[in-house]
Amino acid sequence: MFIGNLGSASWGAALLFSASVASIQRSPYENLVLADCGIGLGANGDSTSREMIYYPGDVWTGNGLDTYKPTMMVNVPWSGSYPWGQAGGVSATLPDGDVFTVHIDRSIKDPKPAGDAWHKYELDKPLKCYSYHWDKLYQLADGKWCSSAYVCNHRGKPYVKPGSGGGNNNDKDDTTITGSTNSDWVELYEQSAENVVATVHRTFNDKSTDCDTSAISIGSGCTIEWSCHANEGHSELHSLQRLSTAFANLGKTKEFSSKRETKIPICRTPDTRPGHEGQCLQWVDKVDHYVKVPRKIRMTMDNIPPKGSGRNPSEHGNMEYEIKCSKSSLECALCNIIGTGLTVPSAGVGASVLIGCISSPLCR
Repeated sequence: MFIGNLGSASWGAALLFSASVASIQRSPYENLVLADCGIGLGANGDSTSREMIYYPGDVWTGNGLDTYKPTMMVNVPWSGSYPWGQAGGVSATLPDGDVFTVHIDRSIKDPKPAGDAWHKYELDKPLKCYSYHWDKLYQLADGKWCSSAYVCNHRGKPYVKPGSGGGNNNDKDDTTITGSTNSDWVELYEQSAENVVATVHRTFNDKSTDCDTSAISIGSGCTIEWSCHANEGHSELHSLQRLSTAFANLGKTKEFSSKRETKIPICRTPDTRPGHEGQCLQWVDKVDHYVKVPRKIRMTMDNIPPKGSGRNPSEHGNMEYEIKCSKSSLECALCNIIGTGLTVPSAGVGASVLIGCISSPLCR
């Protein structure tokens, strides 16, 4: 298990016995990254440390520079020369006891093959190392960033986008959208559920990775506030568009809202004849419409890799709204209707939306 607040010096002690003999056999999707950390902070502007960082699957999530969490890493001490390319290669022992040896030709430019790597448990299956210099691979506990210098794997290139294969036709990630709410509802006068959720389109545009959180009036003394975030990368807007479409489709379901109307008789034609004051010649019904909607819902879009791929799930983005009113009435109908979950087929989103319900303490 990766422990986020451990520095590289603590990894060996923390993870030395974490891997069983059965888990030592490597996946064909493994990556060993030769990284330089603290670039510009060392003597003469050099790096402050060099690390071998091990990933059982992909390194990059596909969302810009975002990366998965590595499972192991080891510091490679300075021995008088830069380790990635020193004569005779360099070796280091990972926390599970595996020994990696790498030989690099520093004259090779990105993204071409620049050397090879072997590890003790599979000497007959060398990894090809590619020159691949990218920033913000991994952040150490002291805040210093590590950048990739070389990426070693079995996949024919330094970076294979998750879900694009690279030797396995069943390697495609699934996309899921999950939502959560509680039992609180609010009632709005002369409003519709579709219009309530449609307000999200006012909060982001084609250059947004976050929503404008300004309150939007929806009547009845209530406002709605949206918040959202899409992970950096080429698909961030796509994530927000898909999430907003999921909200729009949810707003059309009968489980999402409930309606009621009231009728109040009012006098259209008062009797103005002397002696008939206060009487009415014609009565009509005034009809008022009300809609109840959940006070708060949050949706999250995730990439889920196939079992056995060695990759971790990654979040594409999230979106939520909260309705705030000057006075509110609490209703417990939503959770009573959907129970523990509601699955909403969502055309145009590419995934069904599962809404889970957490009961408000006031509704138990």
